Amino acid sequence: MRRSQRMHLLVWSIFLVASCVPDGTHAVFTPVDTSQLHQRELDATRLGDPSYMQAWLAEDYGPIATTLSRAEVLASWDYETNITPENEAGTEQASQAGAAFSRMVAEIIAHFNFTNSSSDDPLAIQMKNVQKSMVELGDANLPKEELKELVSIVNSMTNIFSTAKICFDPEMEVAELEQMKADCPADKLMALDPGLTKFFRNNTWDSAKRRYVWREWRTATGVMRTNYTRYVELKNKAARLTGYADQGELWRSGYTEDSLNVTDAVIQKDLNDLWLQIQPLYRELHAYVRRKLIEKLPNEELSSTGPIPAHLLGDMWSQEWSAMLNFTQIFPDRPSLDVTEEMKAQNYTVQQMFRLSEDFQVGLGLMPMPESFWELSMMEKPTDGREVVCHASASDFYTDQDVRIKMCTEKNMDDLITIHHEMGHIQYFLQYSDQLLPFREGANSGFHEAGDSFKLLSEVKNFVCSYLTVFLIVGDTLALSVKTPKHLAWLGLLKNHTDDVASDLNYQFATALDKIAFLPFAYIMDRWRYDVFSGKISSEKLNQGWWDYASEYQGIVPPVPRSENDFDPGAKFHIASDTEYMRYFISFIIQFQFHRALCDASGHVGPLYQCDINQSKAAGKLLSDMLSLGGSQPWPVAMEKITGSRKMDAAPLLEFFQPLYKHLQQVNAASGDIPGWTMS
Repeated sequence: MRRSQRMHLLVWSIFLVASCVPDGTHAVFTPVDTSQLHQRELDATRLGDPSYMQAWLAEDYGPIATTLSRAEVLASWDYETNITPENEAGTEQASQAGAAFSRMVAEIIAHFNFTNSSSDDPLAIQMKNVQKSMVELGDANLPKEELKELVSIVNSMTNIFSTAKICFDPEMEVAELEQMKADCPADKLMALDPGLTKFFRNNTWDSAKRRYVWREWRTATGVMRTNYTRYVELKNKAARLTGYADQGELWRSGYTEDSLNVTDAVIQKDLNDLWLQIQPLYRELHAYVRRKLIEKLPNEELSSTGPIPAHLLGDMWSQEWSAMLNFTQIFPDRPSLDVTEEMKAQNYTVQQMFRLSEDFQVGLGLMPMPESFWELSMMEKPTDGREVVCHASASDFYTDQDVRIKMCTEKNMDDLITIHHEMGHIQYFLQYSDQLLPFREGANSGFHEAGDSFKLLSEVKNFVCSYLTVFLIVGDTLALSVKTPKHLAWLGLLKNHTDDVASDLNYQFATALDKIAFLPFAYIMDRWRYDVFSGKISSEKLNQGWWDYASEYQGIVPPVPRSENDFDPGAKFHIASDTEYMRYFISFIIQFQFHRALCDASGHVGPLYQCDINQSKAAGKLLSDMLSLGGSQPWPVAMEKITGSRKMDAAPLLEFFQPLYKHLQQVNAASGDIPGWTMS
């Protein structure tokens, strides 16, 4: 998301101050007097002075906007940790009041004029960017009733996703479930987290049950289709009022930088080039996994040259294949790299998992978590009957180092890695907390996903993911070290590990099931939405357009017939919650650029896949210097500070997986498996 979007959301979504109880049971809003901002006259003789605008942001705008920002995040937190009509209404009230404030700020800041400033003046360039971001109101451009409708629609879609349950008991046969589902007992209704997610990760690989769960989840969430069609209309209207052709272009503007000639066309080409770089590796992985499925499930009659049915790939969306490791590991005689059972044997607690992540960051010389983090975060699914948004996210509450994570944590390795991801976001929040409010964000959405960010209420959630790509990259970059056999052994979680070629290939393969399998899914999520927003995919062909992309890029097909009565994209949280997703694609690639740079700083010698930056203060210093910039510099500049390059590049990723790529080529050739797939 563009800095312009992020800032207007920040401003418009936060007009009221909320006081709420910590567990999010209700929210009470108290209006804040913002009239002082409007009443104070600007010095007309200094409107061309960048330092004057900088002072205005710090002294006049900042204190009020910080208070309002906190109010918005509190409202969102209340709703996501206790989904009730009252808390939903609170988010809608905050968005309406915030929109009015945003418009007021846009009117004020438009008076500044830097046309006579030097094109080489970095402060002038910075202030121009801030000004542009604050006058581009995005969703706040909508008329009051349409803005209210948009917020209500996104809340409704998020509610549908977060509260959806299907009739399921893994011990029952599909025929029994089909008979029972029309009048399903309450104790047989299962939510996505942890129940359905845990089922998809299990080792039984019962194809019929997986097919049933896959279909029923999409039936439960697909009811949002009508809402989604109207959502597209409203988002496009807001984008056009902001000066963009459609919402897709507005989202992509988060990665453009006018001062560096990084245009929308350049970004779209760069994204496609990144995909083309990694496509051969993905196809080799796909061919190898397809062969293993054919061997495991001979009765499924899978084609050795065709796509893979989506329900067989280890999770609800075929986006991460780690659950398949138990029967696909290249050298099965070696110990599994999934340390879940060892965590259970050592009686790991959820708190201990989070503390382990904090210890890793502190060992790099980064900041520890404030005490309030441990007191106010929601680290486990509540047992008091509340409906919550279980999707893991990190939130910055803008004052007194109040930062929190919301997560329905399970005691397994996957969630241990997710914790490192979310804690990376928190570290980013802490590192840039001294920046001016407009710069308290990641340099681009993927940066946070290489850490996580916040989402201001104009888009209704606490920036669950759009943080800017650096934001995203941070946590996952750190996790690349944490997942190494060397580090897991250091933690005492990996026993009897042998450091040899076979073990190295097993580790790379396990990582590829997570990282490489995810890339085409991450790419098509927004490629599909770009086409929906532009009208290339019509509202009558939403589901067909989705599966056209999935079959072309992922090489998967639905396991049961689909039609335009279905809405399969709605099965994914980020579709329902209005969360831009290309940041994940970017972050999963450039996190390897970051990893390479941090490994070099740490003095690592050897293959990139063996690097663990644990305890390296030099690596931590390099990372901290970049994180502390927040959004004060264009993302290519921030990336250059740590990697030495302004260009996104998949070369370090390919370096990491090069031995695996060669091995898969050899294995696939020997078995006669041709990478790729043909549609029957």
